[in-house]
Order: sequence, then structure tokens, then C-alpha cells
Amino acid sequence: MVLVTDSDASIRDSVPAGPGDPLFSIVIPTFNRVDLLQQALDSVFSQRFVSYEVVIVDDGSTDSTPAFLRTLEPSVTVLTQSNNGPGAARNLGAGKARGAYLALLDSDDIWFPWTLDTYARILRESGNPVMLAGRPRRFDGVARGGLPEQTKAQWIRFDDYLSSGDHWRWYGVSSFVISRSRFLQAGGFAPEFRVGEDADLALRLGVESGFVQVIAPATFGYREHKDNMSGEPRACFDAAAKLVRAESVGAYPGGASRCRERRRIIARHVRPAAIAAAREGMIGGGLALYATTFVWQLAAGAWRFVLGYPLLAAFCALAPARRAAT
Repeated sequence: MVLVTDSDASIRDSVPAGPGDPLFSIVIPTFNRVDLLQQALDSVFSQRFVSYEVVIVDDGSTDSTPAFLRTLEPSVTVLTQSNNGPGAARNLGAGKARGAYLALLDSDDIWFPWTLDTYARILRESGNPVMLAGRPRRFDGVARGGLPEQTKAQWIRFDDYLSSGDHWRWYGVSSFVISRSRFLQAGGFAPEFRVGEDADLALRLGVESGFVQVIAPATFGYREHKDNMSGEPRACFDAAAKLVRAESVGAYPGGASRCRERRRIIARHVRPAAIAAAREGMIGGGLALYATTFVWQLAAGAWRFVLGYPLLAAFCALAPARRAAT
């Protein structure tokens, strides 16, 4: 792990994928949120770094999104599919993209004017890693709000994702900048995930050379609102269970020598999912997830979870009876 602060060198000599190809392919899936999509695109078109293309995939929208997208052609590439979910939409966009790197952006999030500038600089100065994770600035509601401060770029470089430890290193798909060739070789996002497809992909790319976490500045605005899929306890529980099953059958790379690292990372995803499951009354499922990963949690040193979860599950199981008694 190496913490790096940027120099004053220019980033304009970043090398694109090929003659005439952009450095970045910005892939944006969207479904029935035309107003938020317009804000996302405004933030893209305000970028200072201009070696990029935009690929928008409409995931079967039934609002005014298709009409709006027609006004953007041919400046952007517009693709459509039936409603198959954002993972499938991103895969479709990546297959049609031309850039060396995919810069993923959800249609309810935004970038800042320096976002691609920062990514290009860090990619070049960190030796073109396979994956980079941007830094979020959370905000509420429909309005974008004011811009955060643009601070000097700082980042941490790891040999690969598995070596990055069990801290949160990325914050949703809008964090991701990924080598397009490696993304395609890995098969893209797994369509069986409603949420958690980002965690699954990061693990499947876990031993690829080079993973960078941006420490500063904030590179994207993560919009918190009622329609965030990450706020659905059932979906998060199902995603965590799929990660555990995939690890149990050896679906992730690294073999026995990297087993401990993989399971520390997965255990981190399990903890909030199991807690949310208990609070939503999914007691049996939460306890099963707890039991399956018990040894992993011990190895990760998650003592508060190990000792406290059975008490939480018991409290949540008894809550309906207590309410009925009153």
C-alpha cells in the first residue's frame, strides 16, 4: 500500500486506447428518471478533461427518457434494451464502448468538473492500474447542491484489490473506473445481482494488477434518495448471501493463498446485510448468514458483530410479541 499525493505535471499526455479512441468511455444506465439523467449529463459535459465518449443505455424507460435521448444523438451513443436491470445495461454499454477505461456513472449521481481530470492524472501516475475507486460526496434529494472544494489529489495504490484489506474502498458503481479489456474478460457484471454487483465484480477482478483508491478530492456526488436500491434490506441480504455462496464454491480468483483476504472483504459486506435482515424481521435468514460466516468474522476481528448479533436477532424476534402485549 502506497499513499501518494499528485505532482503538478500535466495530464494531457494520457494515452487513449488507440488512434482516435478516447481514454474514457462513460457508461450510464438509466430507467425512468429523465430529470436526474439530465443533471448527470450536465455534470459530464462540464468536464475539463475531454478525451471521453458517452454511452447511455436506456433500460426500457416508459417516461420521456427515450424522447430526451433522441435529442442527444449523435453526440452520445444511445442504446436500448428491455428492462433487464442496470448490470445488464452496463454490460451492453461496455461492449459498444471504445475507451481504454470504463468510467461508470449511475443516472442519479453526478460528477464534478475535475473528476475526469483527476482520474486521468492518477491513472497515469499510478502505472495504469486495472481498477480505480473514486471518492463520494453524499447529498440528499433532487437538487445537486453546491460544489465541494477541489483539493489536491491523493490516492492509495495497492498491488491488487484483494490486498486492499477489509476497509470500505469504494462506494457503489459510480466509484468505478475499470480497464475495459479486463472488464470484458471478466464477463462484466453478473446479471443475477439486483444490488451488490459491484462487490461481486471487484472480487472477480481481485488479483488483477493494480487497484487505486482516491482519497481526495471528492470525485462524484452520490445522491441519497428513497429509490436507492442499496437501501432495500431484502436485496442487500440476497446480495450478501450470493457473495458467500460464490466464495464457498471457489468462484473468485486467488486460490487458497488469498482465501483469508477474500473472506475478510466478504465478511465486511455480510455484517450490515445481516443486521438489516434482523431489523426487518428476516431472523432465520440473518442467523443463517451469521452462522455461515462465523469463522470469517472471527478471523476479521469483528468481535462486536460476533458477540452482539445473536442478541440483536433475539431482540428483533421478540419485538412483535412485545408490541402485541402493549
